[in-house]
Amino acid sequence: MNKENFIEDFPKLMKKMNININKVDIYLEAFTHTSYANENGVKHYERLEFLGDAILGFLVAEHIYLSEDISEGEMTKLRANYVCTQANAEYCQELGLDNFLLLGKGAKEHNEDSQAVLADLFESFLGALYLDQGLAAVRKFLESFLFPKIMSKGVHFLNDYKSKLQEYIQAESRFGVTYTLLSEEGPPHNKTFSICVNHDGLRLGEGTGKTKKEAEQQAAKDALEKLAR
Repeated sequence: MNKENFIEDFPKLMKKMNININKVDIYLEAFTHTSYANENGVKHYERLEFLGDAILGFLVAEHIYLSEDISEGEMTKLRANYVCTQANAEYCQELGLDNFLLLGKGAKEHNEDSQAVLADLFESFLGALYLDQGLAAVRKFLESFLFPKIMSKGVHFLNDYKSKLQEYIQAESRFGVTYTLLSEEGPPHNKTFSICVNHDGLRLGEGTGKTKKEAEQQAAKDALEKLAR
């Protein structure tokens, strides 16, 4: 993606979301990675990501408070599940926002954790939407895209399969588990990692993900499912 293509194509994506943008420049900043900014002398998305993070946390908390009669602790856990790095990265890809990221030539050296970048991108987009159209527009967007996911409670982003597997293995053996990188494919902003988990010379499971941590979690999940059988 380059600046010219962004200016031409991004408004088309927004129209599909029923959003008519006013200031394309603020969205251009929201999708500019630090590597691109450093190489071209323009602003990057980190300030907008900071703003969007605060807005997302507030609006999700407001929605949970108004729609769920649950305790403060349960509210915190519910928000944490739907407002976290893995969740935000998946939202970014589901919406197709990742296709508009402006990366510099040196991005590979600075962008090892692609999931974190995509999560930041979703938040910087919300920050830009807020500055362009106000809080009501961000709330309306989340009401159509994110809040139904929260109400369904059908997705769990924070399952810690690695800890569960470690506890299971330690109860049966004095040896722990190790994780080994099998492959790494794709461009810097959209890598896919494949990892296996081993115990005492045996391969227990394999997993893939947009970061090494995510792939490790999936490998641990695969191992637990096989052990359960």
